[in-house]
Amino acid sequence: MQPPMIGSWTVQVKAVRPFSIHGDLYYEIAAVRTNDAQSQSLTIRLPQHTTAGEPQVGQTLLVKFLMGQVTEAKPVAVA
Repeated sequence: MQPPMIGSWTVQVKAVRPFSIHGDLYYEIAAVRTNDAQSQSLTIRLPQHTTAGEPQVGQTLLVKFLMGQVTEAKPVAVA
């Protein structure tokens, strides 16, 4: 599944793998969309500057996209 050009997804983190490209830190997360009953596992790359800390397994994130790139990933309180 391709990320949207513009919009957001709410996802639950299943795995996190930090990595570096030219000295910049990224997090590659395996996740599933929480609002899609048939959601398959997704791989999303989060630049470090888009999140307030390292994503954690089990965490729910609101991931915002612009031009298919992550611009923000913030934790969401699950009710």
